[in-house]
Amino acid sequence: MFWHLYKYRIKVMSKNYSLLFWTLAFPIVLGLLFNFAFSGLDNLDVVEPSDIAVVTKNEENIAPFTSILEQLKVGEKPAFKNKELSAAEAQKQLEGGKISGYYSFDGDEITLHIAADGISQTILKEFLDQYLQQKQKIETLLASGQVTPEQLTEDYFSQKNFIEENEYSKNGSTKSFYFFTLVGMACMYGFFWGLRNVNDEKADQSPNGIRLSMAPTNKLLIIISNMLAAYTLFFLEILIQLAVFHFVYGVDFGQRWGWIILTCALGCLCALAFGSFIAHTVKGDFNKKSSLAISLTMMMSFLAGMMGTEQIKYTIDMNFPILGRINLVNLLSESFYQLYYYSDIQPFFTNILYLIGFTVFFILANFYFERKAHYDHL
Repeated sequence: MFWHLYKYRIKVMSKNYSLLFWTLAFPIVLGLLFNFAFSGLDNLDVVEPSDIAVVTKNEENIAPFTSILEQLKVGEKPAFKNKELSAAEAQKQLEGGKISGYYSFDGDEITLHIAADGISQTILKEFLDQYLQQKQKIETLLASGQVTPEQLTEDYFSQKNFIEENEYSKNGSTKSFYFFTLVGMACMYGFFWGLRNVNDEKADQSPNGIRLSMAPTNKLLIIISNMLAAYTLFFLEILIQLAVFHFVYGVDFGQRWGWIILTCALGCLCALAFGSFIAHTVKGDFNKKSSLAISLTMMMSFLAGMMGTEQIKYTIDMNFPILGRINLVNLLSESFYQLYYYSDIQPFFTNILYLIGFTVFFILANFYFERKAHYDHL
């Protein structure tokens, strides 16, 4: 009997084209818009080599300075393209926008000349500040007589890298962040199927509910088969969406696919239970309940940073972290984020525990409401 009910429910739900659109097609279409809008965001902060100049009357005076300046790199590219100019020519090119800035030497004093504010100009200023600080330290050490120039060169300029990269280390990806929130929202759209299940089971909501209430079949068996059918169908939809996002839209989800699938599976179950909870606790027809659930889901997505509101998400995380813990979309998107960026995924397990807690709460609440449901007449 169970498998008969399960297969029948799968057939019924797979013909509900309206809900199939919202739970399968809509996130994919929205993802396509995200791909067009955010595909270039990861390249916005790439610093291209900037043209600069050095003005001096003494070639030997600038040799150490220009030697260090030429070693600065952004990734594999040099940070600056340096050239030596006269003061008049450097000022002319600066005013014409041909160079980002130039350094002028007057004895031991170094002055930076810029005509605008920007990333290149900020790097030029930071480099000069650090160069002068290091130069002062070196002169102080040499003047103390406690070290020789050879020792200073060997010890002071030696560098060690204390950052160890592993297979999970990632550079920041703005595009991936927005798709993490989109998958979190898509998972929560499973509330549609939870709402539909309860609507079809309640005798005061639909003719189908009247027939089920009068049928000799165990009511708990019907509820479980309906929930399992909805879960199977919706989880398959989420897997299809992940495949489209990753293989078609080129979204990088990282390497921990086992944990990603587990998170989606738990998110689907939580969303179905959430939809059933809304159906039991809110008075009104299916449209009213679905409108409320959509509003709640979009609000959670907004606070999770999906609509370009990552600054609001950051403020909440810093000042009101409890709001992030009760935001189901945020719990899901944060889980994907942690799996993507973190080597130590202990925070991920904390999020999973919260999701499990919410899921258990919704399921127990739904069971309570089903138990107390009685009808005077049908």
